[in-house]
Amino acid sequence: MRNIFDQYSQPENRITHALMTALQRDRKLLGLFLRELVGVKPPCHPSRLAVLEQQYPGEEEPSEEELERRGIPDGWIFDGDGWCVFIETKVIAKLEAGQLERHRRTAERRGFNAITAVAIAPRLPAILPPGTVLLEWRNIYAWLRRHASTSEWASIAAEYLEIAEAKLIDSEQFVEGTLTMFSGIPFGHDHPFTYLEGKRVLELAMGELRRRRDLRDQLKMNPKAPGRSAITGRQSDAVWDFLSLASSGEVENFTSYPHLTLGVVAQQLEAMVTVPNAVNGTMRRNLIKLGEDGFQQLVTRVVNNLKPLLRKHPGATPWCRGVQRRYPSQRAIPFVDARIDFDLRTAVPQSGSPKVQPRWLSAAYSSFVHKEGSNYQMQMGVLFRYDRCNELRDANALDLVAAAWLACRPLVDLAR
Repeated sequence: MRNIFDQYSQPENRITHALMTALQRDRKLLGLFLRELVGVKPPCHPSRLAVLEQQYPGEEEPSEEELERRGIPDGWIFDGDGWCVFIETKVIAKLEAGQLERHRRTAERRGFNAITAVAIAPRLPAILPPGTVLLEWRNIYAWLRRHASTSEWASIAAEYLEIAEAKLIDSEQFVEGTLTMFSGIPFGHDHPFTYLEGKRVLELAMGELRRRRDLRDQLKMNPKAPGRSAITGRQSDAVWDFLSLASSGEVENFTSYPHLTLGVVAQQLEAMVTVPNAVNGTMRRNLIKLGEDGFQQLVTRVVNNLKPLLRKHPGATPWCRGVQRRYPSQRAIPFVDARIDFDLRTAVPQSGSPKVQPRWLSAAYSSFVHKEGSNYQMQMGVLFRYDRCNELRDANALDLVAAAWLACRPLVDLAR
């Protein structure tokens, strides 16, 4: 079904329409917008203000083609006595100071003498005309989400920003910034996984994780190193990306280092440290030098590091995975020739569940030591099933991801 905000063809116009419609339909929300975000007090009750979208006061609404030609402000909020707020929004195009100055002069010519300029963009420029209120879309989104429980139109507009952002990410139209911000992993029985939404959530999560000091300081995560060049797999039930642990001089050879992999999968969130097939000689030698007993001791340290996380979030599962692949071509979907998955706790003597079965760890480790020319990688980390970890739906979900990666530091340290 077509969304109610999709009658325009340009992304800027659609997204502006979502915001302005919410403000026009819910006048309490309009008052909150002016007071909390714009920082102005209107001269009358919000119910008496006029709200126009992409047209001048006193004129008929122009066509979308006319909008682009004339450069009309995206929104007007005004009374009948010379007070106004005009809004200029950008999503893909850059925000320019000259455009705002022209809008202000136009407002003055139309008799407004108390004028507030508002600029909204995914990422704001460093310089704009004095007196301009600067807002990022991600902050608009957070504000809408904050009022969604009491305003149906705030909820509708916030949901549309998510939809629009997912489409822009999929079409690779975003150059910088975001429309929304990470607010948790929404998937579960009542909210099935979709590729587009998974891709949107993954990109937001990776942006937040790149800014974490604990990952930089303890694991030497390189926030400037790129992740996957393209998130592909529209027909699959998972999307994933990684944070590089390669130094600034080794970014091009990221597969020579372990990396922090985040997978948004249909049934669960996966926070894993990946030891790639072509890992550097230092880590490979250190892993082999450990021997099976030494590797089991390393896993015991990881499981012990994870105990605080598991006590607080019993739905989380420490996990190990080994996969052998072959690729028919560089960008082709690989064939999976072998795969082993098991709970890390099966390798650690303990009381209770799961029962100890050290042969799983032995098989995964031996397959790495004796690769025999196969393309084999190992992963260690934590699985968070959506049906067992409701806390994933909170913005603090990324604390769980970081804790899982940090607990695997004994494995990461073998690369140095």
